[in-house]
Amino acid sequence: MKKLVLMLMAVTMMLPMANAQELTKQQAKAVKKEVKKKMKEYKKKGYEIFGTSVTLETKITQHFTQLWAKGDNVVEIPGYSQARSRNLALAAAQNSAANRYATSAGQLVKGRVLADMALNSAENKAEFDKFYAAFEGKVQQEIKGELRPSFTVAKQNEDGTISVEAYFLVDEDAASRARIRAFEISKNESAALQKYAQKISDFVNERVVPEQ
Repeated sequence: MKKLVLMLMAVTMMLPMANAQELTKQQAKAVKKEVKKKMKEYKKKGYEIFGTSVTLETKITQHFTQLWAKGDNVVEIPGYSQARSRNLALAAAQNSAANRYATSAGQLVKGRVLADMALNSAENKAEFDKFYAAFEGKVQQEIKGELRPSFTVAKQNEDGTISVEAYFLVDEDAASRARIRAFEISKNESAALQKYAQKISDFVNERVVPEQ
């Protein structure tokens, strides 16, 4: 039993090293640059690591290592909030991240519909607007359960509130399934949409990268 425990501890300690070894020298250099930039930014703004005993530099390094190692298979989603308590601020930051992702997903689909399908009549616009609103709402609900917390920073403001920046990661396979679930539910909001559902489902499958 003791040997088993020691082996598990050794594997756990080696995981961050394994992730780092997946990077090329150029990627490792890029990670180091991003970490340096973030550390400088947070120091200037007065943010500190929140919710863990691990150092801020370590958490940021792990975060960017995952982004570079997994490439398009993982998406970064930031969430921002300000509240009177840390618990409220954390919950609001998660909601912010989910809303940010949902808005980006809705905008991507809307842009592709307008550009590729040229559905410009007033009737189509009204029907599709109902769909976009429903789709964004459902994506926000579905993606929230797929978010993996990466790191969170917080600072105490002079007015007594707490500002939080929380970064989440989501695997693209999980995010794609969340978007598809949202689409299957929300497409029923528009009768006109049924005619174009197959084409629009292709847009729904496209990777979404929220703005920072």
